[in-house]
Amino acid sequence: MAKETEMKFHSATVGKEGIKAGFDVKTEQWQAEQDITQYVEHAKEEREKQEYYGHRKDGYRKLATIPDIVALKMLQDHKLDLHDPVFMKDPNNMKRLRYILMTEYPELLINT
Repeated sequence: MAKETEMKFHSATVGKEGIKAGFDVKTEQWQAEQDITQYVEHAKEEREKQEYYGHRKDGYRKLATIPDIVALKMLQDHKLDLHDPVFMKDPNNMKRLRYILMTEYPELLINT
């Protein structure tokens, strides 16, 4: 790719590394990536805490830890906008989200 048609940018708003993305002006292709290791570790620790202390029986339980890059992928692939303020109010969205997490991102799940 010629330098004049290459545009790369990154954001450090999430964690130390953030999301790194690039866009090729000529081909109109874009790519984004994020290291989600810390999110996977956090979800694992939360599951281990629940196993040790027991599951909560009242109120809400956290479903998963979802990094921004995964939320973007879900929007692109499944048309689920996790950042939409009314997303959680639709039970169908929650069913689809749970299914997608269970089948594609089980390492991010805390409760099923």
